[in-house]
Amino acid sequence: MSALAKKARHTPPKSLGFLFADWTAWHCVVPSGFDLGKPFILTGWQLLNAVDFYTVRADASYDVRRPLQGSAYKWRRGQIVGGQKLGKSPFGAAVACFEGGGPCVFCGWAKGGEVYRCSDWGCGCGFEYEYRPGEPMGMPRRTALVQLLANSEEQTANVYRPLQTMIRNGRLSDLMTVREGFIRLPNGGRIDPVTASARSKLGNPVNFALLDESGIYTRRSGMFEVADTVLRGVSGMDGRMLELTNPWDPMDASFGQATYESRRDDIMKYFPRHDPSLDFTDPKDRRKILEFVYKGSPWVNLDAVEATASELLERDPAQARRFFGCELVQGLGSYMPEQLYDSTAVDRDPPPEGSEICMGFDGSQSGDWTALRAETMDGWRWTPTYGPAKRPAWWNPREWEGRIPRSEVDACVSELFGKYRVMRFYCDPHPWETQVDEWSERYGEDTVVAWPTNQVGRMYDALVRFREDTADGTTTHSPDPTAKLHMMAARMVAKPGDRFVLGKPSENQKIDISMADILAHEAASDMRALGWNGDQGKAFVFSDYDEGDWHGANGSIF
Repeated sequence: MSALAKKARHTPPKSLGFLFADWTAWHCVVPSGFDLGKPFILTGWQLLNAVDFYTVRADASYDVRRPLQGSAYKWRRGQIVGGQKLGKSPFGAAVACFEGGGPCVFCGWAKGGEVYRCSDWGCGCGFEYEYRPGEPMGMPRRTALVQLLANSEEQTANVYRPLQTMIRNGRLSDLMTVREGFIRLPNGGRIDPVTASARSKLGNPVNFALLDESGIYTRRSGMFEVADTVLRGVSGMDGRMLELTNPWDPMDASFGQATYESRRDDIMKYFPRHDPSLDFTDPKDRRKILEFVYKGSPWVNLDAVEATASELLERDPAQARRFFGCELVQGLGSYMPEQLYDSTAVDRDPPPEGSEICMGFDGSQSGDWTALRAETMDGWRWTPTYGPAKRPAWWNPREWEGRIPRSEVDACVSELFGKYRVMRFYCDPHPWETQVDEWSERYGEDTVVAWPTNQVGRMYDALVRFREDTADGTTTHSPDPTAKLHMMAARMVAKPGDRFVLGKPSENQKIDISMADILAHEAASDMRALGWNGDQGKAFVFSDYDEGDWHGANGSIF
């Protein structure tokens, strides 16, 4: 029986994590530092996550002919998020050892007195573990296939290097052999490091995958797709996956972020967050935050960490807060602070028909989105809807066979001009010059105005005004998650004269709704400067609406 389980003040979880902790302390060694070569004993957050990740489902049953593997556990996969040098990589190496040669497969429930002996499985190290009544029992896989996923060859060393040290200096020589580029396991098993460049290894059978720094696996680097491929592979083999990562930049839309934001209830997530009232820029609060983040990692020198964090705060505060404060913050170059954007969200109904509004339009041909946003006289912005199905006025080409449905966009604009008193409509003309000219003829050249966003000076002024008006509450917005995604992706791109325009961090991240949003606010701001007060004209009644006009590219009615 585990000494850890004996010390528990209440009934311990039904987990193979206690067996994992004792097995690891016997077989693995500390891979570096002053404790080099000493038994690798799980402490604090490591033990907590080990017990949680290896918790067995209460209804799990054992079939000697076909034992359950990943499906025996409560969690299908897991994620551990922590600060820099928390000890995630050595912990990951220990997990890889256990998955490669340890008793990680559920093999029934103990009645009490049963003993796991390494000698029964070809390991002469002398390790034994007595189960307590009702505890899940474990056995090694017959053939273990483990992959260590990382963004680059250098990054694979984060886990692979301590793993090699544990094998060479610990009690694992009967089970594992370090070879050139992989680790050999019994019965043809192996542990392989995998990167985006090592695509020949993708699709191979895999029982367990360890993802190091999944918070930087993006679509732009190709690692998001690699992680998806590995996830499909472990699922097909009834295996599991564990992610280890620092907090990510929300601008990057990484695989780690997708995992954390998933609403599934079969993913273990460990991401301790400090008291939000504490300010990382305040020295006293910062010390409290560091003590919280690194609790359970006694090898971390908080004075050294604090010195580096203080230095980084002077030139890159987002980096300091992410890696040492364990906070989710945008990196340098982001246009709109997330906290500011969230604080100006106002949940309310769109204005009634006949209301005076201003609109902004950002169009594309293909690849990027086309979007339309609107602003009320009192500064509230939202995405209008159109058609019987009340579709939002943005168009993702992936949903339209790779092209923007111009007839749908035109029908949407027509409906909005009929429903509201559109006082000013600013449109980025490229590549919609012909359509913008047609709208200008139809609704008036003083109402529909071409507003090119590639004019740096003009665009810079609009961007500064938009952000300042957001900061002082002059403009607010609906709590639209799609619009927020575009706004959070917007990056400042430096231009001569200390000016900037907006860009996107990758082709897979879009900012088109944000561009339409800024144009809508610019139109409304200009109208207010002209004395817009809600009594500028008589409402035009939209009466020629025909349901038959609302057809998508595939002929479906919305």
